[in-house]
Amino acid sequence: MANHPPSTGELVTLVDACLASNDEAAAAFVRRYQVRVFGLCWRMLAHRQDAEDAAQETFVRALKSLGHWDRSR
Repeated sequence: MANHPPSTGELVTLVDACLASNDEAAAAFVRRYQVRVFGLCWRMLAHRQDAEDAAQETFVRALKSLGHWDRSR
């Protein structure tokens, strides 16, 4: 698992695969961002179960909303 942010090309490829309903790509998307998302949820909520639930909901919403992602930003 890489700790560096993905290049624009890598991210576009990953998002395109997610949009094509590729389960492996969705799992890779979650793996790439799970530490950062969970860390933010943990800092905001200070309760592990709440942070896990919030992180899970974040990824569900993110994956459902990828079709609205503005690639120019």
